[in-house]
Amino acid sequence: MVILSASGFRGIVGYDLDLVKLASISRAFGRFIEGGSCAVGRDTRPSSIIVSNVVIAGLMGTGCDVLDLGTVSTPAVFKEVTRRGLKGGLIATASHNPPEWNGLKFVFKGRGVFERELSSLLSMGSSSYSASMKVGNYSKICSIYPEDLTSYVGRGSCEGIKVSLDLGGGVGSLFVPKVFRWLGCKVTTINDASGIFSRAIDPVTDSLNDLSENVVTNGCDVGFAYDSDADRVVMVDEKGRKLSGDFTLMICLKYFMEKRRMKEIVVSIDTSMGVEQIIEDIGGKVFYAKVGEANVVEEMMKRRCRVGGEGSSGGLILADFVRCRDGVLASALISNIVKKGGQLSDLIKDLPSHHQIRKKIHCSKEEGKKIIDRLLQEIPNADTMDGIKFNPTEDTWVLVRRSRTEDVLRISVEARSKDEAEEMMDRYLKRIEVLRDAFERRAE
Repeated sequence: MVILSASGFRGIVGYDLDLVKLASISRAFGRFIEGGSCAVGRDTRPSSIIVSNVVIAGLMGTGCDVLDLGTVSTPAVFKEVTRRGLKGGLIATASHNPPEWNGLKFVFKGRGVFERELSSLLSMGSSSYSASMKVGNYSKICSIYPEDLTSYVGRGSCEGIKVSLDLGGGVGSLFVPKVFRWLGCKVTTINDASGIFSRAIDPVTDSLNDLSENVVTNGCDVGFAYDSDADRVVMVDEKGRKLSGDFTLMICLKYFMEKRRMKEIVVSIDTSMGVEQIIEDIGGKVFYAKVGEANVVEEMMKRRCRVGGEGSSGGLILADFVRCRDGVLASALISNIVKKGGQLSDLIKDLPSHHQIRKKIHCSKEEGKKIIDRLLQEIPNADTMDGIKFNPTEDTWVLVRRSRTEDVLRISVEARSKDEAEEMMDRYLKRIEVLRDAFERRAE
């Protein structure tokens, strides 16, 4: 099933993602940015060179001047678009999806495409060619993102910290070890062969047992695992324990609130309640956005917040560096925090600890809307920013929302303990299944 959303376009290569669709969406994007200059990058999937070449041809055919960055991370493309004042950027990647997937990520004016802009972008795909088609220029350029990131964090600022990097066969294998050495770290690596995916591409879902073992065996202070385009990151502490993405975000946000005197942040509505507890204890304010990186960035711009993120993927966003999730930036900052503050296990022991479970249930979009409407009748005071979110107790929440890309309802729950979260998920999943089945019977 092809997935098309504000964040991008992706599918399974050779099944539902073909060159015709890629060319069409590339031409649509070229028209969307009005033939302006566009950066193009790609991840390390075997099919990415094909996708990238089709994208370049589609863009040039709409008059865009293409600046080809080659194999780079998603944040590197965002950074280059901003630095050069380009109208747009496209990245050939399926991010955290399995290797057989590929697609495109959109960059518009140094940020993602907002939901309200997506319909305009799609409409460009049906516009006809001009008889006097202008062909854009092509040039290869080099990213200086590694140098920018090192300068931002501070060359040598992590002197003596020992890190283990699980590069997952992604673009991180091409530059992340170099960045950490510039920061002063002692570096060990695993899964560092570019384009060879020997674990699940998504570090959130993988057990990361090899990284945990490497951290403990080599006496590392911290371990980091990345996805194929290096915008996601998951941490392992010095004891070899895999930590949730929310801990990545909490450590960074606590640091920025305390050390850089940032008082307001934006996070996605499915982020752990622990973030709000930390920020409010420090005297700050948390604002929420709909799920999705571009939604968080849009709310950050609206409120002029410099920092935000998505807890589920360790997705730190720092507006004064780059306006997208950046796993390498987050991990570099955490290494610096460990250098200054001591062992990672000590830094997280006082952070609020919660347990999240995420599932989905298949139903049509129409049925999904009816289910949410019925839940709203039962829970009239619920938050309706993105589906329905409510608090069964003071220390728990449930979020039910329609997927923007699939015929499913996404259900997320959070509680203090695993047992409580599992009980809550089971209870509301059964309730939703009852409602779905009832609506299906009425439709027959």
